[in-house]
Amino acid sequence: MSNFVQRLILFVIGLPLLLGIIIFFDQYAHSGWAVVVVTVTFLATRETLQLFTLDIPKLYRGVIPTLTALLPLSTYISFILPLSIPLMHLILIISISFILIFELFRRRNELPQHYTQNTTSLFGALIYPGLFMVFTIRFLEFENPLAAILLFLLLNFSNDTFAYVFGKLFGKGSPHIVAVSPKKTRIGFLGGFAGSIITGSVFYLIVPEIFLAHFLVLVPFFFIVGLCADIGDLVESAYKRAAAKKDSGSLMPGRGGLLDSIDSLLFSAPFFYYIGTILLK
Repeated sequence: MSNFVQRLILFVIGLPLLLGIIIFFDQYAHSGWAVVVVTVTFLATRETLQLFTLDIPKLYRGVIPTLTALLPLSTYISFILPLSIPLMHLILIISISFILIFELFRRRNELPQHYTQNTTSLFGALIYPGLFMVFTIRFLEFENPLAAILLFLLLNFSNDTFAYVFGKLFGKGSPHIVAVSPKKTRIGFLGGFAGSIITGSVFYLIVPEIFLAHFLVLVPFFFIVGLCADIGDLVESAYKRAAAKKDSGSLMPGRGGLLDSIDSLLFSAPFFYYIGTILLK
């Protein structure tokens, strides 16, 4: 089965299933979205560790992804419960402290440079994807969170799909954007931008009531989200190239690892959230 067919099957089956879970559990405090985000964060962090660090103790394979997944989970708990403490900040401090202390004793007989390199890599795995995924939970702060989540996913997935199709059909001979990702062509990028703008425009025509700005103001918003999605894809490509790996894993047929599928979501989530606080209800 070709890579294209695998991606197509995943898109046709996976995306409707994901949207179905989110919509069905929307009435239960958006628990479906929270479960998806926390699960994805855990699994993606396991793949991130393989890219960021070469020497991974077995303890880290369970503890670091769990601590990372607790970041969006704690954000969700703070959303549904009136807590007097910033729970996410507490989890972040505990996670950082664990890494610093455990690495200090694990590396006690090695050069200080090894301690610095490993703690820095583990901090990277904690932030990417964990801290970035926190913003996907913060979408629940919008007046119409379900619409915001759907818009976010559709802008990103349409960007990825259009970029892939345009690259396949018209990208032959087109210069690549950066050397770390030679398959990401300029034609593919233009196709991705077109996908985000078209999808955002259709969404505006269907549910204009969720927007606070004129359509002409929203077009740059759709473009920025698409641009961030593309940059997120390139960032992860750089990490994979540095680790001498083609894919972050093998969990997603036709796409490689789970991190390969959410790299665009990670980078675009904070920008979607902060710009969305101005343009979305």
